[in-house]
Amino acid sequence: MAQLDQLPIEVLLFIAEYLPGQRDINALTQVNRSLYHHLHFFLCRYNVKHHQGSALIRAAKKGHIRLATKLLNAGANIAHFESPAETNHDRNTRLSEIENPLLLAAQGGHIAILKSMLSETRPGQACSPAQLRTVLHWAIRARDSELVELMIHQKAPLDPAGEEREALSALGVAVVSRDESIIPRLLNAGARPGQNEEPCPIARAIETDQPQVVKLLLEHGIRLNSDTGLCFIASRNDKILLQCFIDYGLDLSMDGHAALFTAIMDGQYEMVEFLIEEGANPHLECELWTHDENGFFETLFYSSIGFAIHFRRLQILRLLLAKGVLPGQGDLCLAVKKEFEEAVALLSKFSNQDLPQKESIENYLLWQQINRQDNGLDFEIPHKSWFVFDSMLPHH
Repeated sequence: MAQLDQLPIEVLLFIAEYLPGQRDINALTQVNRSLYHHLHFFLCRYNVKHHQGSALIRAAKKGHIRLATKLLNAGANIAHFESPAETNHDRNTRLSEIENPLLLAAQGGHIAILKSMLSETRPGQACSPAQLRTVLHWAIRARDSELVELMIHQKAPLDPAGEEREALSALGVAVVSRDESIIPRLLNAGARPGQNEEPCPIARAIETDQPQVVKLLLEHGIRLNSDTGLCFIASRNDKILLQCFIDYGLDLSMDGHAALFTAIMDGQYEMVEFLIEEGANPHLECELWTHDENGFFETLFYSSIGFAIHFRRLQILRLLLAKGVLPGQGDLCLAVKKEFEEAVALLSKFSNQDLPQKESIENYLLWQQINRQDNGLDFEIPHKSWFVFDSMLPHH
């Protein structure tokens, strides 16, 4: 064996070709430095051909740039390692389960090997856009501004991975990471929320108490995907933040109804008054998604007064009546059933009246949309709710 390195390279390659596996070839390369030099590229080529370049994962993780270069020269395909979860969000797939060579190099701080792989442009060998997105999201979470800049330069996608509601855009990741400093750079690069992203970046900023981020996003033309954020504002009685949305064109006569019922449910008297004054309609019927006495899901249909009765909001009930809101046809019976004596006393005077059937939020919004298709509003929420979840439930 000591004379193996004296054989012509063609003979060595011929011998290597007939060895049964990668472990045997690897053993042959370890005989001495000369054989290692002659046969290592063959070993890389064998790994690419028979193991889809699996050694590239180890090279990226350990920062072995020469090994990575040899594997790429032998035909290794970076995109081969793309995980389905990188193209379509999967809540059951953890980041640690994704074998992305770019991500492993970034996590290990091996920037040289990362840049080497990013520079790979040969057909069938370059990384995929989805893999770039994964690295960008990790860089944002790690607050690594230089790596974020590198990924933006590499044109990493800024949109979410797929159409799932829970799939985050780059903006969504930045908001969740509470890194306000990176948001302007993402916005300047063209970052926008995903069409189905929910909660959307602004809603996440509202829920995580980041008002400056909310204003920054509004200034750059980012809008809410749904009225979830408004409901959260209503539940906290944050009239200042709600006024900020109104200043940017929010029309509560179109988008404020679920927020109004949320404010009633949560006993926010001032917010209820403010929403009605700004155009939210208190004369509608809203679905309440809750649980019955046995813990089974049920849907209840209540007017605004019915909400005030169900949640025992006496002062809000008085406010609604003072605003000229008529009870729904079943509201008095509801008050009796709930043994809400003050409400029964207030509604008794309507007992002999022919009370109108309340229109649902869903139907009302449909007709409003038909009548205002060309309203030219700068701020209009695409997904509006006709229901609210019962915030009094223990798991809410």
